[in-house]
Amino acid sequence: MSFLKPTIKQPKSLTDYLKTDFEVLAKDIHPINQIELHKKIGEMVYSTLTSKAMMAHRLENSLSNTTAQL
Repeated sequence: MSFLKPTIKQPKSLTDYLKTDFEVLAKDIHPINQIELHKKIGEMVYSTLTSKAMMAHRLENSLSNTTAQL
């Protein structure tokens, strides 16, 4: 993970920031927190897949309605 800290009062470009890298090893994370992280990631993936499937279904219905009218 990286954090950007401005080096001047009014930064205007990326060179006006100091980049600090922050690293955490998996072995340093408590197993309960790892389980929660995996659970949340699973929920996010499921939500994304569900929304994409719903959009595809709506598109399919729209296309079939359009071709039926022609």
